[in-house]
Amino acid sequence: MSNINFNDQCVHVVFLGLPNVPGIAAEIFSALSEHSVSVSMVTQNTMRGGRSDLSFLLSKDRLDEMIPLCREVSEKVGGQGVSFATEVAAITVNLQSGANSADTLAKIFKALASVNANIEIINSTLESAICIVSLTRAREGLEALEKAFDGR
Repeated sequence: MSNINFNDQCVHVVFLGLPNVPGIAAEIFSALSEHSVSVSMVTQNTMRGGRSDLSFLLSKDRLDEMIPLCREVSEKVGGQGVSFATEVAAITVNLQSGANSADTLAKIFKALASVNANIEIINSTLESAICIVSLTRAREGLEALEKAFDGR
C-alpha cells in the first residue's frame, strides 16, 4: 500500500511570533532563496494576537550557515525568534491513490503511538503524510509504520 521514507538529516526550523500580515513569508523565503536553500514541509499556524508561527524543514548540512541568517531575518520582519530542532527525523508515508485519509491517518497515529513516538508536526496530502518525530523514537516509529502499512 505504501512506500515509507526516513530522513534523520533534517532540521525543523520555526520562526516564532511573526506578524500575521501579507509579505512576511515572502521576505523569509526570499532571503533563504538568495542562499539557494532547499526547504520542505512549510507550515504556518495563526495564533492569537495577530501573530503566527512559520515552520519548515531544511538539511542539517546547512544549519551552521542558516542559524544567523534566520535570526537576522526574524528580527528584520518583527518576529519573536527562531527555534532549530536538530534531534528530529521526518518519516514520510507515500500513499497509493484512493487511500482513505482518515483511515490512513488513524493507522499512522496508532503505529507511532504504539512505540511512544510523539508526532511533533504532521503534514498530510492525498499522496503522502510526513511526520516529524524525535530521533529518540524515530527508528522504532519507522519500524511500526512499516509493519502497519506493509505487514513486515
